[in-house]
Amino acid sequence: MQELQREVTILIVTHNMGQAMRISSRSMFMYLGELVEYGDTETMFSNPTDERTQAYLTGKMG
Repeated sequence: MQELQREVTILIVTHNMGQAMRISSRSMFMYLGELVEYGDTETMFSNPTDERTQAYLTGKMG
C-alpha cells in the first residue's frame, strides 16, 4: 500500500488506530458525522488539537 500511495490517493476507513498510524500520511477524526480534526497523521496522534480526538485516542471515548 505504501508503494501504491505514491501514485494514487487511497481512502481507508478504520477504527484500528494502529493500522491508521502505520499506513496513513494524513488522518481525520469524525464524530457523529462531524469532521472534528484533520491533518498530518503523526501530529494528530501525538498532539491532537481537539479534546474529543484526544479522548478517543486515549480510550476515554468510544
